[in-house]
Amino acid sequence: MFVVFFYVTFLILNMNVKFNISVLVISFLFVIMSAKRLRLLLSLFVAVIVFSFTIFLMNFLFFAAGKTPYSIVFLHGTYEGAVRGGVLAMRAASVIFLSVGYLFSTEPFSMVQSFMQNLRLSEKIGYALLIALREIYLFKNSLVNIERAMLIRKSGKPIVLTDRLKMVLPLFAMVVRKGERSAIALEMRGMILKRKGDYYRDMSLKTKDVLFLIISIGLCILGAGFNI
Repeated sequence: MFVVFFYVTFLILNMNVKFNISVLVISFLFVIMSAKRLRLLLSLFVAVIVFSFTIFLMNFLFFAAGKTPYSIVFLHGTYEGAVRGGVLAMRAASVIFLSVGYLFSTEPFSMVQSFMQNLRLSEKIGYALLIALREIYLFKNSLVNIERAMLIRKSGKPIVLTDRLKMVLPLFAMVVRKGERSAIALEMRGMILKRKGDYYRDMSLKTKDVLFLIISIGLCILGAGFNI
């Protein structure tokens, strides 16, 4: 995650064309390796292409500081606008690829566990986040169960808007009940005691993580055109 933040920070502060091209290639390969479904990957590419082309087009046609006339097919703009639009389009595509690739490659539960072990996140906050993430996954099942119960009560008649408004209170009650049960479970496991616990899953930094960080920073420096 630090590498992703590092790239994004450099992208915001750097308008170097070489750097933006290198990060775009890295982020593109990253999202390809992270994605598991081809259909989802193609949908992402289409959205990124449309969004990036819009950014390029707006800068190419309407960049106020551009002075050198430049044409692409039937579009007439400025050369400075084309360069600026290209860099901003690559920057936007890279940020999207890095963000989505990170979501594809990292489980939310593993991310929170890593925060607790490496960034010294409070165990109370960390376990609260883990419980909240778990409830997000279970929320859909709870909603489906309530809808089925309502269909039975309505003898198979379709559910309308007023019926869905009535679902809010049962859903809220289920969330509160699960929260109370989770709090009791944490207290029974000694979470109210101020002591350092052990973890069944080691998420500490390893040698390969440090090597990956060093290689990534090196690629950034090379892409920016600096001499090492």
